[in-house]
Order: sequence, then C-alpha cells, then structure tokens
Amino acid sequence: MAKGLEALLGATTDLKEEIYIPRLKTHFTIKALDGETIERARSQATTGKDGSVDSSLFDRLLIVKSAVDPDFNDKALRDHYEASDAADCVKKALLPGEHSRLIQSILALSGFVEDAELVEDAKN
Repeated sequence: MAKGLEALLGATTDLKEEIYIPRLKTHFTIKALDGETIERARSQATTGKDGSVDSSLFDRLLIVKSAVDPDFNDKALRDHYEASDAADCVKKALLPGEHSRLIQSILALSGFVEDAELVEDAKN
C-alpha cells in the first residue's frame, strides 16, 4: 500500500489541544477546524457589497468555533462580559495576545503551517 494512502486511512481529523493562558492560570481546549467550518466563518465575517472580510471578526469566529472549553456561547459567560454574542464575548474576555495565541494554535492544529516550515520540510 502506498505511504500516502496508508497515512490517510489511519488519520483522524478529530484533533484537540490544550493551550495554557497564564493570566487565567488555566488551559483552554481547542479543536481542529475543517474547511467547511472555516468557510462558514469567512462567510459570516464578509461585509459590504465588495465582499471584504472583517479579519478581526473572522478570527473571533474561528476561536468561537474551535473552543471546546470554555464555550463562548455560554449564557453566563456572555452575561458576565455583557457580550451581544459569542464573538463579542471573545473580544471582551481575551487580551490581544491571548487572542493571537489561540488563533495561531487553531490554525496550526487545523493544518496551516508557516511557508518557511513548508520549504524546510520540502528540503528534508
């Protein structure tokens, strides 16, 4: 059996990871996102007639869709931060660096890697 086929047959897309948030002294659990979920988030973040994507909203939606714990849709959490929805809760509850760290981890877990890493892998 070919190595690529064998790898795909034995692989799972149900990936989770814990990310430590020092300020909160706890771990957040995130899951990998599939292409369909990412496209739905992109569609939700598309604004205006020109079809531009609000990148900040897109990032917050990715966090909402990836977060297993905490659940930013939780009513008590949204009420605590006086958030209008889960994406607004992410904006109000997290510091910019925490937001950035989660996005980087979500993208890496979902299979996105830096171009430099791709080039290095291709060389080896």
